[in-house]
Amino acid sequence: MKNKKTIYTTHRGLYSSPRERMLHMKFFEIVPRELFSPLASPNRELYVDALDVLYTAYRENLKIRDDTLYSMLRSRLEQQLADATFEGEDIDEEELCDVSGRARFLIRKLCSKGWFEKERGDDFEEYITVPSYSSRLLELFHQLRDDSPARGYSYVFGTYSALKVAHESGSVYDKMAAIYSAYDNTRALINLLQMVYHNVKHYFQMQLDMQDVNQVLAAHFNDFGQKVVEAYIRPLKIKDSVPKYRVPIQTVLKSWEEDDDLLLAMSNASLQDKRADTLENCRADLLQKIFWIEERYDNLEQDYLDEIDAQVRRYTRAATQKIENLTNRDQSVRGNLNALLTALSRNRRASELVDQIQPIFQLYEQSFLSEKSLWYRKRPGKRSKAAPVFIEDIQPDAESTTRAAQLLQSEYGRAAVEAYVQGWLGTAETCYSEDLPIQGDKDYVMSLLAILGSKSPSASYTIKELGGAFIENGYSIPQMQICRKEKKQ
Repeated sequence: MKNKKTIYTTHRGLYSSPRERMLHMKFFEIVPRELFSPLASPNRELYVDALDVLYTAYRENLKIRDDTLYSMLRSRLEQQLADATFEGEDIDEEELCDVSGRARFLIRKLCSKGWFEKERGDDFEEYITVPSYSSRLLELFHQLRDDSPARGYSYVFGTYSALKVAHESGSVYDKMAAIYSAYDNTRALINLLQMVYHNVKHYFQMQLDMQDVNQVLAAHFNDFGQKVVEAYIRPLKIKDSVPKYRVPIQTVLKSWEEDDDLLLAMSNASLQDKRADTLENCRADLLQKIFWIEERYDNLEQDYLDEIDAQVRRYTRAATQKIENLTNRDQSVRGNLNALLTALSRNRRASELVDQIQPIFQLYEQSFLSEKSLWYRKRPGKRSKAAPVFIEDIQPDAESTTRAAQLLQSEYGRAAVEAYVQGWLGTAETCYSEDLPIQGDKDYVMSLLAILGSKSPSASYTIKELGGAFIENGYSIPQMQICRKEKKQ
């Protein structure tokens, strides 16, 4: 491994191929300086859509006629062209007067900024040619607008397959080409893993702004589950598994790097293919790529896959907690009951709260069976004669009597709830949530108390919850069936 690292660092600074030299050119030596100026104008949305139309024409036609692009822009962007103001644009009055002229202006503007060029064909027609830098950018813009996952990739298996076929082949050129193919696939794999990692982070941040439980569930199971887990993470675990193919890939590469004659032959093949300018640089480039691939596969699981798994676990925990919090904040009947009972359980001395709800329904303290529940015979203590206690017969005052009567005759008492339910039923034996006149707060509270009161043996009705919720005038109550009890003979 010492020799491997020495060779790698020795040739790291060399541009062993024209491609690598291109990568180190200045950006504006390749791209026109005003290329992105339309995307900074007030009509940037229109220009972005026009570039997507250009991409469609480029993808569907080998030779793009000028009038073809014009027709596509006019038909697909007619409304946007009509609504655009073009303030501060160098548009002529004739171009501004109608949609056709505005479409012509778009072509002129994008051409002048370097997005495409024009040439005259043998048939004297004008054709549009798209430079290399522009075609790459158009592809990128289209991919950014299309968030569908890249399914069907096989970077790991593709690397293994290319190396295996070349290893079994007698062609030196195939072996040389397989190294470059393996290098490109590994690069693409790392880019994919980085994208997946940051995508998980993106969904994590999105979740923080969500305040609706249905939103969180949809984002987790539909968006994250389909666009991240099923599209990328699952294939990396099963079909395109790094642990499955890592050893065979490294075995083939190690056998090639240790064969000096084969390296010399592959270097000659690389020189003939003009991948570098000298035989020495070709050999250094091949070894650099071999060592880089081996090193990446040594660290892929720890540096990338494990980190992605940890990120997914953190996101899943956060999503679960978010769902629990939002569920507990539910404003329906169930949510209100949950909040009420939670408040009572956490603060048993909340006497004011108990006094407020006691007239509506009765609460009883419950406990669990434990060792403390066992009864022990107490040792009899010595009785001592105490001083006599005078018991005064106190008559209740009028205020206490009145207050007790009010509690018994409360508008939310059992009798009132019973009367309310009988009003719902009328002459019918059964009614449903849809039949209840939920017009205000009192109707809503009575529906809540009716559900609680139905459990009492003395109740004249029964309630069966049917699942789901019924919403009326902004009030949400459970879907339920209310039945009149049969009178005992």
